Amino acid sequence: MNARVVMAGMWLALAGSWSAAGPAGEGVVGSDAAGRLAAVQRAALAGSPGLRAEQAGIVAGAAAVSAGAASGSPYLEWQSEGIDSAGRQPNAADYLRVGTPFNLPGQIGRARELVRTADGWAETALGVAALDSAAEVSRRFLELAAAVEKEALAAARLRRLDGALSLQEARFQLGEIAGAEVRQLDLEHVGQTSRLASLRSEVAAAEATVRQLAGDRPVVVREGDLAALAALSRTPEATAVTPEDLGRGPLLRRAEGDAGLERSAAELMSATAWGRAEIEAEWERVPALEGLPAYDAWGFRIAVPLPLGAAGRRQREEARALVDRADAALEAAVLETRRRAEAALAAADGAASRLRVLEPALAEIPQIDHSLSEQFRLGAISYLGYIDGLSRFDRIVEEAIDARLTLLLARLELALLLGDPTIFPLPVSGPAEED
Repeated sequence: MNARVVMAGMWLALAGSWSAAGPAGEGVVGSDAAGRLAAVQRAALAGSPGLRAEQAGIVAGAAAVSAGAASGSPYLEWQSEGIDSAGRQPNAADYLRVGTPFNLPGQIGRARELVRTADGWAETALGVAALDSAAEVSRRFLELAAAVEKEALAAARLRRLDGALSLQEARFQLGEIAGAEVRQLDLEHVGQTSRLASLRSEVAAAEATVRQLAGDRPVVVREGDLAALAALSRTPEATAVTPEDLGRGPLLRRAEGDAGLERSAAELMSATAWGRAEIEAEWERVPALEGLPAYDAWGFRIAVPLPLGAAGRRQREEARALVDRADAALEAAVLETRRRAEAALAAADGAASRLRVLEPALAEIPQIDHSLSEQFRLGAISYLGYIDGLSRFDRIVEEAIDARLTLLLARLELALLLGDPTIFPLPVSGPAEED
């Protein structure tokens, strides 16, 4: 299947998944975050050179497998004899041969099955490659959103410290406090300035990664995107993540396709272990010689391989080993997919529990922060108490940022494993037809 057709079908599915995501009445902020993430995913599907390279490799691999299933190309051969340094001799003869290798009856069915398997494998692999690309750019988008929120948190803390430092310097000028207190607060300000610079570099690096995956398209991430996307996504019940559901997911379907392709190739290898048959027709022109008239003669040749020899037996042993390897690789993929699903469910549940504990405190932080600032302004608490209070607030907010990021990454993983865009919007392709 054409790669562009696969990606077009996936983008239509993605657009539908975004329009259906989230509860009724979802706010503009959530819709905006969803739309910007969808734009990044669309850019990755349309313009990522890495995705194009991977899909071209899939198409090339399927074509190579199909070519190997064919018996070979016909040939035309011309042979002329009786030519020496003096030129063409009177008894020179000419031969023209036309021949072709062909699959024997026991090989034809396996060759056709391999071609069908390669076509199905390519269709599945193209879709999964696009899905992996969208999932990867989504992960980087979420990490960028978390970095942006931590940068904003550090910038807000630095602004508060600016005000506190100005207040302390004014008190020092009035002789109300010692210079050591101003110096201590100044050191805290320096440390926070350094942290903000570090976070800004992390944001720039994360943004560059997203742009690279999105084909160097512009990326827009804002504060609040994590919370908005958390509201638009969901965590499935553990009982809903069954082996059957995982088996219908794109990753296991790709693993089944890989195993099926290797199995079909091994079966054809076993059938052709001693080679393929060959048929040839020959025309011979015999010149007139010593009174005998010239004449044309036709010949026929057919070569059929005999199932004898160590080379063929060894190749059949290799084919059996390849089938065993394909079966074992599929079993390993099933176990790995279940492990990933269980780990993602545990991570999502843990992150949700953290948020349930943190969200009440987050709602109270603005009021408490204002009270703390006023107490410091009025001199009711020292700069040490003020700094300690700010650090506690920031730790809670950072915990919430990390918890939301963990929650969204886990939901993204589950959506990828199950092929379910209602868990986290991803372009999950359905059947698509070529033009």
